[in-house]
Amino acid sequence: MDFLLNFIIIALFIFPFIAFIHEAGHAFFIKVFGGEINEFAIGSGDVLWGKNAFRINKAYFAGGRVITVTDDLFSKNQKVFIILGGVLFNLFSALALDLYTGYSFFVFRNYLDSFVFVSYINVFINLLPFTTINGKSDGKKLAELF
Repeated sequence: MDFLLNFIIIALFIFPFIAFIHEAGHAFFIKVFGGEINEFAIGSGDVLWGKNAFRINKAYFAGGRVITVTDDLFSKNQKVFIILGGVLFNLFSALALDLYTGYSFFVFRNYLDSFVFVSYINVFINLLPFTTINGKSDGKKLAELF
């Protein structure tokens, strides 16, 4: 029962928060380089709730996306930072909590440990070059850029 409850909490709360941090990394670099954000979405599917450019979709635990209307204005180096922005934000948030909490791999004392572990996994998976039903991974976008 503990495993099922932990899985539900991780899937419904920790995954969306990690996705939010990831998408915030992309959005941060878009804004730093003077871009405009058309959509900042958490999850996939139909819109559950939205305000201005921010959306939470019905499958809110299933990734996210940031869409910019100014993609052609960015240089190649700026696009690299925008693509890696999500991974960098996930990595930095995981490292900060890792150092703060004294996290040890595969020793889950609390949900912060789960957050750190899943963030590290998210960094690794997002750097792999593949395509899903939601689009291309950050690794595939980088590979195509070069």
